[in-house]
Amino acid sequence: MSNNNQSPIQAFFSHATGSDTRWWTWLAVFWFAIMMWFYGQFIFGIPLAIIGMVVDPSSMEAMMESQANGETAAGAGYLLGMGTIFLGSLIAFFVYVLRNKSSEEAGKTNIQIASIFGIISFAALIYFIKTGSSPEDAKLINSWLSKSSLVYMFMLLMFPPMAIGLWLGVKYVQKRTILSLHTAHYKFRWGRMVFAMLLVWAVAAIFSYGAHVTGVSEAKYVFDPSRFWKYLPITLLFIPLQSATEEIALRGYLNQGLGKYIRNPWIVFVITSAAFASLHLGNPEVAETVKEHSIWVAMSGYFFFGMFACVITYIDGGLEAAIGMHAANNMFAAAVVGYDSSALPTPTIFKVGLNTQLDSIMVVVSLALVCLILYATRKPLILPETTESTFA
Repeated sequence: MSNNNQSPIQAFFSHATGSDTRWWTWLAVFWFAIMMWFYGQFIFGIPLAIIGMVVDPSSMEAMMESQANGETAAGAGYLLGMGTIFLGSLIAFFVYVLRNKSSEEAGKTNIQIASIFGIISFAALIYFIKTGSSPEDAKLINSWLSKSSLVYMFMLLMFPPMAIGLWLGVKYVQKRTILSLHTAHYKFRWGRMVFAMLLVWAVAAIFSYGAHVTGVSEAKYVFDPSRFWKYLPITLLFIPLQSATEEIALRGYLNQGLGKYIRNPWIVFVITSAAFASLHLGNPEVAETVKEHSIWVAMSGYFFFGMFACVITYIDGGLEAAIGMHAANNMFAAAVVGYDSSALPTPTIFKVGLNTQLDSIMVVVSLALVCLILYATRKPLILPETTESTFA
C-alpha cells in the first residue's frame, strides 16, 4: 500500500516491493518472458517465411546461396542450439510448476534444478540470437515485409507473447496483480493513453510539416492506395500491441525491478533507455547511419526516445501515456511519414530522407513538448483500495 507522501513514480515502483518479489522471482519471470518471445518468434516466423517465399520465389535461391557462402547460420550447431532452448525451457518450466506438489525440501531442489535448466536454455538462446541471423537475412525479411502485408502482420505478432509471459509471471510467480505492472492508479487509464496518442500525432504532424516547408526535411508524396490500404488496418491493430509490449517490458517490468534495488529513478531510466536503444542495433537505418557517423549518433534517437518514455512514466506513475506515445509514434512512421532503410518499410503517404542527427533533435524537441503538455494535463494518482492520492 502506498502513502500520499509518495511521488507517482515511487508509487509505481512500490508495486515491486509487495507479494513475492524476491530477487530470484525477477530473474525467473524475465526468463519466462524471453522464452515466450522465442516461442512467438518460432510460431509466427514459420508462416512469415512461407508467405515470404511465396511472394518472392527467388528468395529461396538467395537463402541457399547465403548458406553456401556461410552468410546464413545453419547446420548441426544451429539445430542443437534450438533444440537446447526447447528442451531446457520445457524441463525448467515443468520442474518449477511441480515444486508445489513436493515437500518443502524437495521443492527447493526443484527450484535449483529449474534454475540450472533455465540458465542452459537462456545461454542457448544467446547463441541462437548471435548465430541464427545475418544482415542478409534481415534484408530478406525487410524485402518480404515490403511485398506482403501478411508478413508485416506476422512480424508484429511476434511481440505480444513476451507481454503474455510477463503477465503470467507477475501473477503466478510474483503473485501480484497484472494491473500493478502497468500503473499505480486504481485502474488502467485508457483515456490517458488515447490522449497521448492524439497529442503525439498532432505534434508529429506539426513538426513534419514545419520541417518540410522550411526545407529542413522535405517530404515527397508517395501515396499508393493499392498498397497503403492493405497495410493500414494491420498498422492500426497490431502496432499498438508491439509498442505496448516494449513499454510493459522496459518501462514497466525492468524499471520496477531495477527500482526495487536502485533508489535513484534516473539511474534506472538511463539503464532501461540504453537497453531500449540496444534492442534496435540491428535496424537497417542504424547500419546506414554508421557508414557516415559513429554508433553513438546512430543510437541517440532511440536512447532519447526511451528516456522520454521514462519521463512520461515518471509524470503519470504508470504506462498508459507512454504506451500511447510509443504506439502513436510507430503508427505515424509506418503509415504517414516514412523513410528509406526503415525497419518498417511499409507504404506511407509521405517519405523523407534518412537524417539520424536531425531525427534525434526532432525527438528531443517534439517529445519535450509532449512531456510538458502531459505534465500540465496530469491528474491526481488514485491508489488502489484507498482514497489516498498523490500528484507529480
